[in-house]
Amino acid sequence: MAAISDGELRRFILERQPVRGFWIRLDGAWRELRSHQHYPPLVESLLGEAVTASLLLAATLKFQGTLTLQLAGDGLVNLLVAQCTHDFVIRAVARADAITLGQASFRQLVGDGRLTVTIEAEERSARYQGIVSLQGASLAECLENYFATSEQLPTRIALAADALSTGGVLLQKIPGASAQGEAQAAVSQAVWEDLQPRVATLDPTLLLRGSAEQVLAQVCAEHDCRLFQGSSVRFACRCSEGRVAGLLRSLGPAEMHSILAEQGAVTVTCEFCGRPYRFDSIDVERLFTEGANPEAPHSVN
Repeated sequence: MAAISDGELRRFILERQPVRGFWIRLDGAWRELRSHQHYPPLVESLLGEAVTASLLLAATLKFQGTLTLQLAGDGLVNLLVAQCTHDFVIRAVARADAITLGQASFRQLVGDGRLTVTIEAEERSARYQGIVSLQGASLAECLENYFATSEQLPTRIALAADALSTGGVLLQKIPGASAQGEAQAAVSQAVWEDLQPRVATLDPTLLLRGSAEQVLAQVCAEHDCRLFQGSSVRFACRCSEGRVAGLLRSLGPAEMHSILAEQGAVTVTCEFCGRPYRFDSIDVERLFTEGANPEAPHSVN
């Protein structure tokens, strides 16, 4: 199987049919995203699917900004957020109760709640939000319900994730059949009906390890499919040494020295990516030195 160093997303279309899709696989970017986080396998898998889904959703849009996919319910995973930008930079976090079950279904993980998709478009300073209930036996089914409810676009999605990789396919029937003749519209509908079960029955191992060509050979088979060049995906969190230093400086020297006296060092952990930033007594003194550079280096675990 072809190796992908970080992550790649590729668009495809069916020639002469109102059908488009996107294929994605993450390798290094997915592992780097979790480099400071430790999730139970079930939570890790759900988070990987959500990250993959956020990229597939962003790929369907033309915007400059950020897309955030959020699951909030009363299940074992009480909060999950996956975020990506228009140029496919990702980050994500999950909050879960202690999971002691050897196995848990998707419904047990998320419970009753809602799926929220928020799009913040920089060029128009606009914010769009779509909210649907968590209906379905998988994240893919919940997202298909989102597209049917909020976008009125027939959509089929397959997702998979493990500790090494994530993979996914999104297939969409786009407006256009109404402009066709009755006979051609019937053909297009037959093609769409043929494709749907192929997405639903994709082998997770193929999604996780296969190339775009290998996956689409299973989905499109005898149909004339055009696969476009890929876009790279990478992980990046917005936390930084400078931002953490500014936060600590805002607490004032008295508070910082109180923490130092009690704990010996000040450690701040990014809630989103889990990266710890450690400030010892020398670092703290530097914070309050007149003209201190907020980006000055300090101890980072």
